[in-house]
Amino acid sequence: MAKILLVEDDSNLREIYGARLEAEGYTIVAASDGEEALASAVRERPDLIISDVMMPKISGFDMLDILRTTPETKNVKVIVMTALSQEEDRRRGEELGADRYVVKSQVTLDDVVGMVRELLAETSALATPQPTLPIQDPTAPAVSVSQQQVASDGSASLVATTPTLVTQEPPSVPVAPQSPPTPPVSTQTSLNNEVEQFVATSPLMNGAGPELPTAQPPSETPQQQS
Repeated sequence: MAKILLVEDDSNLREIYGARLEAEGYTIVAASDGEEALASAVRERPDLIISDVMMPKISGFDMLDILRTTPETKNVKVIVMTALSQEEDRRRGEELGADRYVVKSQVTLDDVVGMVRELLAETSALATPQPTLPIQDPTAPAVSVSQQQVASDGSASLVATTPTLVTQEPPSVPVAPQSPPTPPVSTQTSLNNEVEQFVATSPLMNGAGPELPTAQPPSETPQQQS
């Protein structure tokens, strides 16, 4: 439970407020002057301080000034509860860092308890860590919620499943062996006709041709007589 430092030089008021706050479940640490309160604040680390102003040794205003300049106690909640009702006193308390400035004759015990609850609720909200959302990689595949899992206590929880990506290969196309190009039918037929006509009309192919001169044997020339 939260711990409260109650600073009051009047022993009767200290006991009355302390008993009521303990009945609310809070842990109470008491101090009778500002000097003792400063030592208790550093040692006990209370969640909230309720302090009078007119006290021996160190006044409530001086104590508040020291609390706000000390690293260990600068963030502790403080309720100033005093008989000083002047506006300048209220303004001074707020400037020094009081979270609430209360005039004793204007509040009841229930009012003080309500202020304590309100300030402690603010402290608890600031101390509670906020949940952080995971950063999703924009290049990662989207996660779809496709299943629902039922726990042993009957509560249902969603289970996220990551879809499996299947890579499909493109179908292979058989490559036919290439053959030399065939000339068009009309061109082939024309060539065949020309060849046949050449063979039919060529004298060389038919055994006819120009007659070649037959070589005559050399004639003997009579030798001249000497």
